[in-house]
Amino acid sequence: MQTTITYSGSARESASPGVMPGCGARLKPLALALGLLMPLAAGAGQFEFDDSMLVGSAGQQSLARFNRANTVTPGDYQVDIFINGAFLSRQTLRFAALPGQDAVAPCFSRNALIAAGILPDSIKSSAEQSAAEPCLRLEQQVAGADSRFDFARLRLDISVPQALMKRVARGTVPLAELSVGETLGFVNYDSNYYRSKSSGTTSDSTYLGLNAGFNLGLWQLRQQSSYTRYTSDHSAALSSWKSVRTYLQRPLPVINSQLTLGDSFTSGSLFSSLGFRGVRLETDDRMLPESQRGYAPTIRGVASTTAKVSITQAGTQIYQTTVAPGAFVIDDLYPTSYQGDLVVEIQEADGRVSSFTVPFSAVPDSLRPGRSRFNLSAGQVRNLGDSDDMFAELSYQSGLSNAVTANSGVRIADGYQALLGGAVLASRYGALGVNAVYSRADMWGDTLDGWRVGATYSRTFTPTNTTLALAGYRYSTEGYRDLGDVLGLRNARDRDAVWSSSTYQQSEQFVATVSQGLGAYGQLYFSGSTSSYRGGRGRDTQYQLAYSHSYRSLSYNLSLSRQQTGSTRYGLQDATYVASGTTQNVVMLSVSLPLGSGSRSPILSAGVSHQSGDRGYSHYQSALSGTLGDDQSLSYALNGAYDTAGAGSSFGANLTKQTSVATLGGNLSHGKHYTQGGLSARGALVAHAGGVTLGPYLSDTFALVEAEGVSGAEVMNGMGAKIDRFGYAIVPSLVPYRYNDVTLDAKGAENVNAELTENQQRIAPYAGAAVKVRFKTLEGYPLLIRLSPSGGALPLGANVYDDNNAVVGLVGQGNQIYARALKQRGALRVKWGESAGAQCTLRYDLRGQAVKQSLYRLALPCVGQ
Repeated sequence: MQTTITYSGSARESASPGVMPGCGARLKPLALALGLLMPLAAGAGQFEFDDSMLVGSAGQQSLARFNRANTVTPGDYQVDIFINGAFLSRQTLRFAALPGQDAVAPCFSRNALIAAGILPDSIKSSAEQSAAEPCLRLEQQVAGADSRFDFARLRLDISVPQALMKRVARGTVPLAELSVGETLGFVNYDSNYYRSKSSGTTSDSTYLGLNAGFNLGLWQLRQQSSYTRYTSDHSAALSSWKSVRTYLQRPLPVINSQLTLGDSFTSGSLFSSLGFRGVRLETDDRMLPESQRGYAPTIRGVASTTAKVSITQAGTQIYQTTVAPGAFVIDDLYPTSYQGDLVVEIQEADGRVSSFTVPFSAVPDSLRPGRSRFNLSAGQVRNLGDSDDMFAELSYQSGLSNAVTANSGVRIADGYQALLGGAVLASRYGALGVNAVYSRADMWGDTLDGWRVGATYSRTFTPTNTTLALAGYRYSTEGYRDLGDVLGLRNARDRDAVWSSSTYQQSEQFVATVSQGLGAYGQLYFSGSTSSYRGGRGRDTQYQLAYSHSYRSLSYNLSLSRQQTGSTRYGLQDATYVASGTTQNVVMLSVSLPLGSGSRSPILSAGVSHQSGDRGYSHYQSALSGTLGDDQSLSYALNGAYDTAGAGSSFGANLTKQTSVATLGGNLSHGKHYTQGGLSARGALVAHAGGVTLGPYLSDTFALVEAEGVSGAEVMNGMGAKIDRFGYAIVPSLVPYRYNDVTLDAKGAENVNAELTENQQRIAPYAGAAVKVRFKTLEGYPLLIRLSPSGGALPLGANVYDDNNAVVGLVGQGNQIYARALKQRGALRVKWGESAGAQCTLRYDLRGQAVKQSLYRLALPCVGQ
């Protein structure tokens, strides 16, 4: 017997030894028995078995069916179907033997081919097929088509001439493939405790953010709330529980839209963003394929000590965390509105507080010809003091051609109207968007009207590797008023209060973000904005210029930033309060170097910054950070700092532990006049029909994995999530309206007598869905049986069947059989022919043996041989 074997790994292979990728447990003995049949030889080619070389009883069995690597026994198999290289679906197909051939082929019905996107007229009528043929193969029904099956990966590739296929956009997920998900409830929690003692005063701050939800079909209830508590030696405890948002949402895929009822925000893409309680219906671009179709800003800052960073938008705190001394980056904010300044507050451990504002605008977005986008919002205004005014807004964008997108919109409220018109022009010179808004507002008997004209531009200059991510200019006439300012002014007057905003009486604003690649010499980055106002308010300017580069393993960054806030006059007509302006300039140099060549080597970083302006000082800091453990789930950082502002030297440490059910953290620091400590915990829980399952966190769209009997198996790319003792785990995040692969790694399973009959599934969820993914498992007993010599040798390659008449193995060399038995005792039938004399029975009994063995070795006779 001559054997040439080619073996290649695949994404569907299990990392667990002995678990065949994607196959049922009944296929696994077949694969292992093949390993007993022949030695493994290197090289490329195919299996070749020569029956003439088998003598004696072995010659009674033909091995010709193994002559092709991807030939399988006729039957039903769950396979991944790819058509012209693109994934179609995962489904169960029947593979039937070809008449007169030692091969099998997949069977396709006419409806299955139409569902695959093949034009009905391209499929030969079933009347043309032989009525006696039970299996209709692809080649028989579609001219020029063929198929190829990769058994190791359970992948079926179909090739069909493009002219015979319906035209669909790449990445399209058929509506029938989308999963609604389960009926269940969940909650995300993010908690932070911060304690500091400075100059004899001790203060404690506690924050708990909750993001909860309940799904019932396509209807999804969401509730976001936060709890804060602050105590100090010199003040009474202050605590508050605030509901941030409560809303009900439902995807409407037929019109590519999302319906939201309750607390929401206007889109902010054309008009400024406004919080309200009411109804919102808008186009959801996530429903579009990747080839047909996003923004939360990244926050950068510098902390002098181990500090608490809070981020608020429209007066609502949306984020809080603790950062180590030095530069920090926050890039995990939940998606927020297109426009709306973010206020970042840094509370140092020694009591100092600083803040800055992060403005951002939408980049120009063009639509494809024939495509459109709309947004309808109506309801009661929120987050503007005690204002409860009603408003309505409608915006519509339409792709008129490859180059032109038209914008239009209207916004109305009591005593207020605004009309918008504009266009986006996309060309080889970049994308230019121009919008003009006319507003008319009734202000205590007077009528104010005016215009705001804005232009935005973006382009990448390929020859110079320059990316102008955003450049925007906006000019407003004296009579122009934004709806938020009108309602805020009215409410402030009613309460005898003051009103101020970044848009009130704004005359001009210019923003820009530029990135310049320098090739081998690094990267240059610039972002900035400047705004001027009427009514005596000073100009606001802020910018950051940064340069980054690396030499071998050494990385360094040099940045220059300026924050200038002009004097502000608060009030209605005459100034009732004047705040003087401030100026702050910061120059910072930071370097980092790994202490070793491995991926787990700790990293040493150091930096120096100098602040000039109203309060100038210099700050020096260094840190050592890294991870511990085989799974790198424990991260640590040690830091030290010194500044010339009087704080002197300080040091600190923090630890973060990533577990399968939560992320835990702790931090401690000490300085000249303060001591600080803190704890944090972040995680999620899901309540479902099978109980309560804990996880590291949840996005709005996630999966609940069910795999009974394999507790300890790890969810790949699941933030360390593992199957718990009840048989469940959480996949924290899925991409809606896209295919997601969910994979289990069984090597950590605690029960050695259990195995996964499949280790990967592919799902496509609706946005907001909580999809249950059930993995089939099999708990049994792996047997390696050496047949008693008294009965003689059985034919090599004879099939072994269980009580359900399913093939569970083959007779291998040396009269050995591998099988996985479902019970502690039972019978296996060996069959090499149809007559009674061509069959025998193996009876086994494992009672009394040690359980949970990786392999049970038995010596048994085959009765009836």
